[in-house]
Amino acid sequence: MRNWMLVGCAGLCPALAMAQGFGAVKTAVTLERRLPAAVRMPGNSFSVRVTGNTTSPLSGMVATKLQNMVETDLVQGNGQMPPSPSGEIAITVHVLTCSAISTPEYAPQFGKNAGRGQPVGYKVAAELSVTYEARNAAAGLADAEPLTVKYNHEFNGAKSAVSGLLGKGAKEEQEPHTQDELLQVLAERMAERIAARLVNTNEKVDVLLGKGGGLDDANRYATAGQWTKYVETLETMTPFAKPADDAYREYNIGVGDEALGYKADSASSAQKYFEKAVIQYRKAGEMNPHEKYFIQPVNRIEVALEHYKALSQPVKTAPAPSAPVEPPAPAAPPAPSAGRGVTPTGGPPPGAAQKPSRWQVTEIINGVPVIWIMMANGDASMQATMGDAQVAKGTWRYDAAKRSFHVSADNLVLRQPFTCDFVVDARQSNVMNGFCTDQMGNKYKTDAVRQ
Repeated sequence: MRNWMLVGCAGLCPALAMAQGFGAVKTAVTLERRLPAAVRMPGNSFSVRVTGNTTSPLSGMVATKLQNMVETDLVQGNGQMPPSPSGEIAITVHVLTCSAISTPEYAPQFGKNAGRGQPVGYKVAAELSVTYEARNAAAGLADAEPLTVKYNHEFNGAKSAVSGLLGKGAKEEQEPHTQDELLQVLAERMAERIAARLVNTNEKVDVLLGKGGGLDDANRYATAGQWTKYVETLETMTPFAKPADDAYREYNIGVGDEALGYKADSASSAQKYFEKAVIQYRKAGEMNPHEKYFIQPVNRIEVALEHYKALSQPVKTAPAPSAPVEPPAPAAPPAPSAGRGVTPTGGPPPGAAQKPSRWQVTEIINGVPVIWIMMANGDASMQATMGDAQVAKGTWRYDAAKRSFHVSADNLVLRQPFTCDFVVDARQSNVMNGFCTDQMGNKYKTDAVRQ
């Protein structure tokens, strides 16, 4: 009788028998994840210093975790480069923002049990933003980037138990949801981002494949390593009716694109495959936000994509501290403009209408040097960038009589206003010294050198 019921259900409920998911018995393929370091800095040892934002208790907690994880990941990536307080490569990380929010979900209670019981799931949202710099002072080389990692997920134990009965995987260990667990996830992901910029990545990772329906036939190409055929088969397959089911097809296409990226014979080709994989993984997560196995691939592939974007950029250089800076030719002052502050006259202004000026700015925040690039445009506007990211924008004005240069801008990362006040060096017009002041009135020593 029991066997008849099982067979009958399989015949009467084909949707349940063919449900898309990862299944209680999972299918995985092993990818060889080989990524060159995003930057190549000379040196046989390194030091790491991580500081937190003093206005946020969470930033201090995550900074402590991040310090140890960055050191561990760098040693694992290059065992020949040990940590040292006086390391040739000085790595500084400053936590800008950190948040970890966990909202519990409760099952409805009725009758005498009405009211809230134990939570059956959580909706978590965590984010960590830092400024990162690696510098070799002797060689005058620096790598600096603003980096952000996120962990957003919804999971429900009751739903997971039901989906396990439908072949989508049995209920497993509860996902990270406490504050400490979320900070651990953020620190691990950020440490991977930072370490991957400086050391080669060469590891084997097991990647799950979505199963059910036509996915099973296509997966044979993946297990055989025929990735081009695998992607073509999935892309030409009729999409599943429900977005939550079709998410697994989209995810599998991302796996195929990622595998092709690791096997690509050129950096430009690898970058194209990784860009496609990012799109597929994100699409799968949007179509089925409750699937936890869609989360990690996004972080993994974004790291790979950052590598190849960085490798396509010119090598970043910074002048050695002892190197003399040649003053540029005096620039013509911009025409007077109402409402733009004091019009520069009598000397080379920091910005000129004919030729915008570019400055490398070093701001000391809690003892940590944070480097950004400032463009002072001829129309008195300014933009600040770190790597490829724009981190601030605003306006500038210059008083030739006082040789003072004032910046008023908005920090696009912290979403807060700030100002900077410099005095142009009387001997070298391409050097400025001063302070930047944040919204709370805190001042940070800041220097700028025209490039």
